[in-house]
Amino acid sequence: MVEHITVERIANAIMLNTSFNGYYLIVEGPKDSNLYGKFVDDKNIAIKEAFGNQRVQNVLELLEERGFDRKIGVIDSDFRKITGDLIELDGLFLTDDHDIEIMVIKTKALESVVRVFCSKAKIESFEKKNGKTIREKLLELGTEIGYLKLASKTYDLGLVFKPKNPEGNQLKYKNFISDKTLEYLGDEKLIETVFNYSINRKVKTESKEVINQRLLDIKKDDYDVSQLVNGHDLSNVLFILMKKVLGSKNNMLYDHNAVEDSLTLAFDYDDFKATDLYKNLETWSVQNQIQLFK
Repeated sequence: MVEHITVERIANAIMLNTSFNGYYLIVEGPKDSNLYGKFVDDKNIAIKEAFGNQRVQNVLELLEERGFDRKIGVIDSDFRKITGDLIELDGLFLTDDHDIEIMVIKTKALESVVRVFCSKAKIESFEKKNGKTIREKLLELGTEIGYLKLASKTYDLGLVFKPKNPEGNQLKYKNFISDKTLEYLGDEKLIETVFNYSINRKVKTESKEVINQRLLDIKKDDYDVSQLVNGHDLSNVLFILMKKVLGSKNNMLYDHNAVEDSLTLAFDYDDFKATDLYKNLETWSVQNQIQLFK
């Protein structure tokens, strides 16, 4: 199990690998590895998963303490660009948006994936009925969940939104987003769903009344949507849209993981080159005379 893989063990594995003389790119997990692995030059760059945002930072810091300088890291920005809680750590790079999934969903990869799984007629009918593109609808719904996540972080509400392990029970998005119309069922349903999910995880949370008030407080301010919404949420909503609302019969569409894997495959080099993350990494590559990309 990944929770037993310590930061020290990851650092040791890197330092003891005498067969590789290039740089290590430390990333959060397998999905990051799959995406960045499409673009980096594997003759010079080896990708190592640290299994968590904070753990990427910890591995980099430990390697630095040990005098090992052939390393860089990439992590999701999460809410840092909203809260101003930025990290000053040499060799650490942040995604343009909340996370890599949002970076991908903002590109033509989204339309490519939806077209693969759903009929053109149903896509056009949905967009016409809603008066919004699928991307606009996803971001609208993701914003509602994002507000609650930001409220929980800002006011320490104790809410839990995902399982401890990837194979654990997921939050039931259909409890607050209709799997027939994709309409948001309201803050009360959202709070109730997340509150019950958190209680089942045996964590201490604030009361639903306090949570509701804090959510209202957070909603008084405007935020950059690309920093507020979470890609994991949007992939779950997109699964509901394609599987339930648009009625995809494709057997490859089994859950949100299939959605995320498909988006990763559809995200191409031109998409990546348009990001600030690419430009920052390319600048580092030139400065250090390392061929980072293929």
